[in-house]
Parts: sequence; C-alpha cells; structure tokens
Amino acid sequence: MRAFVLVVLLLGNLAAFAASKNDEVDYLGLATLLTRDGEYARAEQALANIDPAAEGVDLIQYHTVRGLLALEQQKMTEAVEGFSAAIAAGQTDPLVYLYLAQAHFGLEQYRDALAALDSAGDGVAALSGAWLMRAHAHWMLGERQPAMDTLSAAGSQFPGNLSFMRRQVFYLIDAGLNLQAAELGRTYIARADGKSEDYIAIGTALRRAGSIDEALRFLESARLRFPGDVGIDKALAQSWLGKGDPLAAAEILATAALREPALNLEAAELFRRAGHYARALRLNALIADPAAKLKQRIGILIQQRRYDEVAASEGALGRAGLLSDEDIRYALAYAWYRIGDHAAAERNLVPLQRPELFRKATELRRLMQECADARWTCA
Repeated sequence: MRAFVLVVLLLGNLAAFAASKNDEVDYLGLATLLTRDGEYARAEQALANIDPAAEGVDLIQYHTVRGLLALEQQKMTEAVEGFSAAIAAGQTDPLVYLYLAQAHFGLEQYRDALAALDSAGDGVAALSGAWLMRAHAHWMLGERQPAMDTLSAAGSQFPGNLSFMRRQVFYLIDAGLNLQAAELGRTYIARADGKSEDYIAIGTALRRAGSIDEALRFLESARLRFPGDVGIDKALAQSWLGKGDPLAAAEILATAALREPALNLEAAELFRRAGHYARALRLNALIADPAAKLKQRIGILIQQRRYDEVAASEGALGRAGLLSDEDIRYALAYAWYRIGDHAAAERNLVPLQRPELFRKATELRRLMQECADARWTCA
C-alpha cells in the first residue's frame, strides 16, 4: 500500500500551495502534495520551512507527513519518529498505526510492529497486507503457531486470496515439515491454478530444505503440466543433481538447451561429470563462447586421456587468452608430461603460484626427475 493513499485519506482537500490571504506559501500543504507525487527532496525542503514549535502549526498533519516522507524513502528510524510524534499529538487514524508497524518491521523491531498493529485494531482488518505483516512478525520472533494461526484466520477472512496459503507452505518448509509442505503445496497449486513460478518456488524450497524426493515429485508433475518451461527444467535438474544423479540432470538440461542454447555449457559439464564424454563433447561443440568452449573441452579431453589433443591445443589456448588460467596451465603441463615432453611440461609449470597447484607442480617435477633417472619408471 502506497503512502500517498494515506495522505489522501488523512488530509483530504488541502489549500492551494500559495492560497493564504497574506500570500504566504502553505508549506505543509505543499510538502503533502510533493510527497504524494514522489518529489521527496522538494518535500523535505518544504518541511524545512516549518517550525513545529510555532503557533498554529497542525502537529498531527506535520508529523504524519514527516513519517510518510521518511517511509517512502526507506528511512525507517525517521518514519518511526514521525508517526510516533503524530500519535502523541493526537493522531488516531488506524492507517497511521499500520504505517508505524511497517516502519518497525523494516527495522526488524517485530514486537513493536505487532504492538502497532494491535493499536490499529479493526481499522486495518480489511487489509490483507496487515495480516501478512502480523504473521511474518510472529514468525520472525520464533512464534510459529501464532504465525500459522494468523494465516489461517486471514485465509478465512479472504477466501479468494491464496497468498496466505502460499506463505504457509514456505513456513512449513522453513520449519522442516516438508511432507506437510508438499501436501499443502499441492492443495495450493490446485486451488490457485498455479503458475510455473509457483511450482519452481515450492520445489526449490523443498530441495534446499533437503527434501529432495518431494522436490523431484513436485517438479516432475510441473514438467508434465508445463512442457518446455525452461525454468522448471532448471529447477528439476538442480534437484536431480542434489540427489547425486548428474546424468539425469544433464539429460534434462540438454533438452532445455534446445530452447536456451546458453545451457549447453552446463549440460556438457554434467555429462562430463557423469562420465559420458562423447555426449559432453557434442554439446561442447555447440557452445557459442570460444574461451568457455575451449576450456571445457580441455577438461573433457584430459579425462579421456587424449593428451596429444590437449597438448596440441596450447596455441589455441594462447590465442584465446586462457594461458593465464593456472588450471589450464597445469592441464597442459600434465598432458606434455604424459606424452613425454618434459621441457614443454616444465614451461607450463613455471607460472603456477596457487598453493594447491604449486604442490601438484612439485610432485610432477619429482615424477619427471624419476623418469629422467630411470626411464622404465615413466608412466
């Protein structure tokens, strides 16, 4: 709910900016209208011309506008001060208490937010946002049952608004009650005629909570309902990966890559991890970024022990600017070592400085020395 709605409700018809009999500017009216129009810097300038201690200043209106201006600019501490001063001056409008609650909420002062909502009373009962704020304040305070009860009551008051049920699903996931969350999630999806984004959000939350099987069931049903939705494919692939099945994830992303070619890189990497090198190379060939394509290809060839091809790629790697990558340098050094060119291997070991690669380089040099001393020990 935007603050200008409150401005209209509270202040009604204001005098024109320069409408006094003495041709004096109505700075309070001007600040109100400027705040409503989003002209916050100018509104602050107008308020700066008002001395709240001067005789005749409407302190209720002054502090209310000050609070609204601060709230719109996300200056929550100043908003709390403004609304509190307005209430102390006699402001009784329930919406002011709602905005005070919003400011406290923004400062993570959840107990104070609840107190402000209590003060607003039935005056904000028709506003769904007030219920959601109350529920989340309870949840953030660790008061799980009051949070769920608030959402249930809100769902009864607003039977057509399913956002309360959706929030309950995520609270259940957050509480580790994943089976209940999945069950309620299916109910929500059925009642809300859920969009793919709903499936993705709930499935991803289940995965992150560690309920991989529930996430898979949820997202597989989503994939049947929304065939060709790349977002669902990505979420489902992540869930299969979380289950330790990179091949299933790769198959899904390979299909999605037909619609979103940028996914070829990730799909090829998953095929590599699954040990399906031929398929990884086929997808690698479709990658548009030359540097990313070449770097990934080197990794696949190394795993296939195609060391001659890796070594032969050194020139191409240099032209692509990849020789500054220490992982690539070590892969080249190892490939040259395996085909017996120790001088070329040493050339690629010299630039290595990263501690773990430096240790690997030291071990590779030891192996090359042993090979030089006793050829029969060479790999």
